[in-house]
Amino acid sequence: MKISVIIPTLNEEIHIEKTLQSVIKQEGDYELYIVDGGSTDNTVAIASKYVHVINSERGRAIQMNTGAQVCNGDILLFLHADTLLPINAFREIRKRMQDDTVAGGSFYIAFDADNFILRGISFITRFNFRLFHFGDQGIFVRRDVFQKLHGYKEMPIMEDYDFYKKLGKKGKVILIRMPVISSARRFIKKGVIRQLLINKFVVLAYWAGVDIQIIKRFYDDVR
Repeated sequence: MKISVIIPTLNEEIHIEKTLQSVIKQEGDYELYIVDGGSTDNTVAIASKYVHVINSERGRAIQMNTGAQVCNGDILLFLHADTLLPINAFREIRKRMQDDTVAGGSFYIAFDADNFILRGISFITRFNFRLFHFGDQGIFVRRDVFQKLHGYKEMPIMEDYDFYKKLGKKGKVILIRMPVISSARRFIKKGVIRQLLINKFVVLAYWAGVDIQIIKRFYDDVR
């Protein structure tokens, strides 16, 4: 099974090279797409050393949908620009997707900073409850399932949560118990406890039906 890796970027010069290196070390048939939303730093120059960069309108959901339109893999893997794949990630994805009843899934998360609260967050994501899973855990999905779901809803935030919730309606959603390593930069900048509370507020507000533009104000991009 061919895997298409789609990475949306916006001013990710610090992280993008390590992320790309974690992809090209994988085994088996794959293709890689960087979809840039108008970076003003060296992101495009760095990424261009590894792969052709697609330009897109800004917005993570828009960028991921743009990448999905041009890829031709059997499985789509959406990866954040500051998230590293574990060794043998592709092998594990292919093994699990041999089960035709599986629609997609994700990995659990670990962070690049040593903090007991972050370790606690990582531990929680080892359980396959959709309430705990977001795009920074590397969401993968069958291409035909992605098309049936009409891709990501093009919203300014929570597009990953929305998609993962819908994914369960198309088949089994699995958790590969291997960690992707994600940047803790948001927690470091805001403070771990403060950012954790913001994260919980955002999810609860989304469930309560608060306008997505209002929610977005509480979860600014960190770049």
